[in-house]
Amino acid sequence: MFRKIGMVVVLALGIAAGWAVRDWLSGWRPGSGTSSWHSGPTIEQVRMLSELVTTRVDVADVQETQISGYTGGIKAAILVKGDFLLGVDLSKARFDSVNAEGRTAVLVLPQPQVSSPRVDHDRTRLLSVGEQGLWKIVPGDAAYTAVIDLAYREAQRIVGAAADQSSLIDRSRRQAQEVLGTFFEAMGWKLKVRWDV
Repeated sequence: MFRKIGMVVVLALGIAAGWAVRDWLSGWRPGSGTSSWHSGPTIEQVRMLSELVTTRVDVADVQETQISGYTGGIKAAILVKGDFLLGVDLSKARFDSVNAEGRTAVLVLPQPQVSSPRVDHDRTRLLSVGEQGLWKIVPGDAAYTAVIDLAYREAQRIVGAAADQSSLIDRSRRQAQEVLGTFFEAMGWKLKVRWDV
């Protein structure tokens, strides 16, 4: 029993001596402190974020769609509700300059783009459908189906086109700069963003 305990003690002392010799050869001394160095943010770290969605915008509009013929026509009015996302494609980001000593970087980003424009079919409402002229007496509902389909396709276009407002693009840019600035600040770096034209 004592023999086993003695072997364990000798083994533990041997391991401790090995560590002490390793530390002595490497120049490390207790109390000398440690330091580490980080090369700073890499473009791969930024690109791993993929697409940075900065703004979700709700859209509401009333739209009137009409199909006309020689003998009349049909008209539909719908209340359009939808939304779209504005985001920055970070796979196209690149560094313009990196100052490792000053821990500053200039990142070039593409302009925010619209993604996922969609009509919310649960909230969009058909307000009215009506015929004019001889179309009132045409049997069947093919004209109703055609005008409603056309109205919904137009509604999808309207939702996507709503993103052309410069104030929304500016808001998306500001939010992207804030998020990325926080990301770099967590690593001890200052970031300046430049937007591609």
